[in-house]
Amino acid sequence: MLLLTAGASFAVPWLGVTFKKTTFENHLALNVIGVHPESGCFTAGMVAGDQIVGVQGSPLTDMSQIQSVVTSHKAGQKVKIEIARDGKKQTLNVALTERPDDISSLTGSAIGSKIAKFGENFYKNGEKRKEKPKATLLDFWATWCGPCRKTLPVLANIYNKYSSKGVEVIGISSEGLQELNAFYAKQHASPYPLYRDASQDLWRRYGIRAVPTLMLLDKDGYIKRVWSGAPTEYMIEQILKDVID
Repeated sequence: MLLLTAGASFAVPWLGVTFKKTTFENHLALNVIGVHPESGCFTAGMVAGDQIVGVQGSPLTDMSQIQSVVTSHKAGQKVKIEIARDGKKQTLNVALTERPDDISSLTGSAIGSKIAKFGENFYKNGEKRKEKPKATLLDFWATWCGPCRKTLPVLANIYNKYSSKGVEVIGISSEGLQELNAFYAKQHASPYPLYRDASQDLWRRYGIRAVPTLMLLDKDGYIKRVWSGAPTEYMIEQILKDVID
């Protein structure tokens, strides 16, 4: 499954469509899987099962055609998208919209969404937040979790090695403040910012069901990767290479 945005950097505007590549009349076509309800494609009447077969009057032969059209227009401007429905072609005038921060309802995954803004609940090291990090690692964890305890020193090492290169690490727990402070004082004093998600808003929004769960954010705050389980330092370093090199 792929997502129709202006490019890999999740730039706005967007069409707001997920799809699988297929063919139509011996050329490239995009079989629509989902349409975001706030997108111009939805307003124009595009539905799952349609095939995108052309753009701006030309048959679709390469994905760069759509990317070029989207990036050369602004939100509110219209583009012509040709679709095939039940074997018959028709042209939709699609008004481009700005890409929303949360697209999980379209993709069924946290990946691709923009992380919600943090509140004031940093209980340790909040002053170490970076204004414009190149990459951010979020660690959803709990004091009672054995694999989480193994992950904490790994993340501490990553933070100490890569903070100067623009990497930010944030630990996120939903436990009580007294319990968290005691763990910090007696078990592990993480050097990076620690956040208490008391209402579990972040946990519910991004479907966190296991700890530890880690998220990698790009420089714009979009979720690039999500994985569960205790990682090795080598594994995290390999993941970070694509973001900070």
